[in-house]
Amino acid sequence: MFLRLVCSSILVLSAVMPLGMQNPRERSILVNVLDQAGAPVKDVKPADLAVNEDGATREVVDVKPAADPLTVALLIDTTTPTMGTDAPTQELRAGLLTFVKAIQGASPESQIGMWEFAGAAVQTVKFTSKTDDLTKKIQRMFPTRQSGGVLLEALVDASKEMGKKAGHRRVIVSISFNSPEVSTIEPKLVAEAIGKAGVSLWAVSIQSNASASVSSQGSTPTREVILDNITARTGGRRLTGVAPTALEAQLKSIADALLSQYEVTYVRPDGAPNSERIEPISRRGAKVLMTPWMR
Repeated sequence: MFLRLVCSSILVLSAVMPLGMQNPRERSILVNVLDQAGAPVKDVKPADLAVNEDGATREVVDVKPAADPLTVALLIDTTTPTMGTDAPTQELRAGLLTFVKAIQGASPESQIGMWEFAGAAVQTVKFTSKTDDLTKKIQRMFPTRQSGGVLLEALVDASKEMGKKAGHRRVIVSISFNSPEVSTIEPKLVAEAIGKAGVSLWAVSIQSNASASVSSQGSTPTREVILDNITARTGGRRLTGVAPTALEAQLKSIADALLSQYEVTYVRPDGAPNSERIEPISRRGAKVLMTPWMR
């Protein structure tokens, strides 16, 4: 039941994103096209893709690189590590710096904001295109004394802020270290907030101890369900690792993917009813991830 509620919330809210003014027979969607290793596929052509709309195949007539700036919220786990475990401070800083420099180096107008979610969800840097402001904060980042994280609350807070921003390339990237999830917020509200904001969720999880993902009450591992399902439903990916040394490469791969998105336009027949399910398909075996945006 929980999975159905989360997934249906995302699908319904994504379907009501406003349509822009264009040829009524055409519809555009925003996608990532990735190879089997998760790297972005370059030079995608209309013949490389098709769109399945409620079981019917639609012709793709245009594919072009997404040119609008990104709006990215970084949600960062700064909880204290378990006893006997070193804090991944240097690895976290290196990964975040690599991500920020990659995004703003390639797209200077893109804006990035930062939240930390140890004990409480706190926005530590407002959305900015000033790389120096972000790097200064990252270089001073260190673990707090809080042992529990509230990633679900951070997802809601960041989504609400992103819903106020212009542009349609809205992304949340979360970084977590298996801190116990101590949020009291209902999972359905998380799905609704993300869907309403039109956000694509990407998640990096360092999981050296799988049992730590279970909440402090020992209930169903809600955080894991949210991250697994909403990333898939919103056109993002869930990346995991067993050591913090994986962080930099994982965050760089997310940056590369976000910087390689495509706007795909396809044609619908006259009189076609409103679609309930849209699925972009690669004709060449690549993986296609569709964000909530369409027009």
